[in-house]
Amino acid sequence: MTTLSPDKHAHLGWWPAEGFGFAHGTALVPIAVAELPRVAQAMPVVFSKTEREWQALGVMGPIMGTNVYVSRAGTWRVSYVPALLRVYPFHLQGEETLALWSGYASEPLLGEGVPPFYNDGDLAPWLQETRRFLRTVHDGIAQLHGPLETLAAAGALSPWVGPALEVPQADRALSGWYKLEPELFAGCADRLVLDLFQAGHLRWIYAHLDSLHHAEWFKALAKDIVAPPLEAPRQPDKANRAADVLAAIAQDLGGTEL
Repeated sequence: MTTLSPDKHAHLGWWPAEGFGFAHGTALVPIAVAELPRVAQAMPVVFSKTEREWQALGVMGPIMGTNVYVSRAGTWRVSYVPALLRVYPFHLQGEETLALWSGYASEPLLGEGVPPFYNDGDLAPWLQETRRFLRTVHDGIAQLHGPLETLAAAGALSPWVGPALEVPQADRALSGWYKLEPELFAGCADRLVLDLFQAGHLRWIYAHLDSLHHAEWFKALAKDIVAPPLEAPRQPDKANRAADVLAAIAQDLGGTEL
């Protein structure tokens, strides 16, 4: 990532992305608590423990480096776009610093209408709003750590096995993620479940459980991507056809935003 600074970017700007082609190779995206139920309507949501905290992740492809929710034309195929993908090309470092996605090329302000990063040394108003939005999203991502840590300590989480683990090329398989195990959760102390209920966590917990079936749609696609039949010609539109299934199922969900 490239950190934005007035010294380096005062005479540069950016163009909003036309579509979501930038996410073609992005298989996982962190999810905020407020958007988790909506994300779960369209894709699997699993959990991951980083060095510092637990977080929820939306799974967008059967193996690392793939995203079946983006068409070849760069259009998003389902009803909801995860929040962090809606602010491309910007990331948040810490609480104040904006950074650019790796590989993003800034635009010289020589071009007509190029939105600048800075106005008189200060972030442009639109980017100040973007920074506030990203703070909200990151706060929502962090809010999941406490309840997930509680569930992990209670032994209610178990490894989630991604569909790509059934085929070769293990370095691209989805692994290291967790899911809530219903049977283990049912055995948790009543006080723990009541605390989660009173804190409003059960809604996203059950949304997570209901989301896991979306991974079943990845299985056939994963086999074709990782281990295509040697005797058959390659079918270049396979990913698009698989993603069309997701789009068709999501048509009745309606559009929602964080």
